[in-house]
Amino acid sequence: MAGDFAAAFAEHRPALLRHCYRMLGSFAEAEDVAQEALLRAWRARGSYGGEAPLAHWLMRIATNACLNALARGSQRLLPQLERAPVPADTPMETLEAAAWITPAPDSALFPDPGRAAEARETVALAFIALLQRLPPRQRAALLLKDVVGWSAEEIAAALELTVSSVNSALHRARQTMGAAAVEPAADPPPDVLGAYVRSWEARDLEALVALLRQDVAFAMPPHALWFRGAETVRAFLQTPRFAAFWARGLRARPTRANGLPAVALYHPIAGDGVFRLHSLQVTRFQGGAVADVTTFVGPHYLHGFDLPPALEG
Repeated sequence: MAGDFAAAFAEHRPALLRHCYRMLGSFAEAEDVAQEALLRAWRARGSYGGEAPLAHWLMRIATNACLNALARGSQRLLPQLERAPVPADTPMETLEAAAWITPAPDSALFPDPGRAAEARETVALAFIALLQRLPPRQRAALLLKDVVGWSAEEIAAALELTVSSVNSALHRARQTMGAAAVEPAADPPPDVLGAYVRSWEARDLEALVALLRQDVAFAMPPHALWFRGAETVRAFLQTPRFAAFWARGLRARPTRANGLPAVALYHPIAGDGVFRLHSLQVTRFQGGAVADVTTFVGPHYLHGFDLPPALEG
């Protein structure tokens, strides 16, 4: 019997992890809370009588674990949804790393890679960031209804609300989410993604800018500013501060995050010829061009990614 529970828990863990990530906006915290929920479920397995499907029982435990965690935490943000874009020469403003949402590796969210494309919009950075604007119980109601597929009655029982309260929460949540809907993304052709990676390694500014949409958004958490437009991005990459950084060289390795192509960037920080993991870009393509680049700078954002910490020059 214990073995059956262990196998079932392992089967449902990715769905619980995705749910916790949507609720919390931090992949590291989502891993901790999902593990905590499974531990609680394991300890309480003797009380599970099969009245509801096991997946339902586990999701209820995970949701309440997330609500407990949110009561202790603060809202997480994404620069391009919180502030207006700025000119390329604007001085950098940096907030604490924990102020921002973090990326999540596809390898953990989607052990079955075939599911990533169909569910990518439910783990998109903008979707995760918009969710953080909702009050926790409203957030939970929306996710349980529109993503997990529960009925209003099931949600009411799980959250200890009335059905009318759940329906009201869903209405308000959908208004908030719908006001800032993001266009669907698609993976670019392999040659386009390859050209994008090469442009960073070759320090080929013209090739890079040619791959950007004219209205591209370019953000760099934990820095609070962001840029709008290919020419503004060009101007930023030519500023003395970034130009000096880029001149020392970059190595790039493709990976995947939040259902999208991502690029890990390595930089020779110590001057010893070794390129060390510096940041992770999550890229959103539309029509074969880059519509959005969010570069997460620093180790805080690299949790869970199976990336080598350094590359030889």
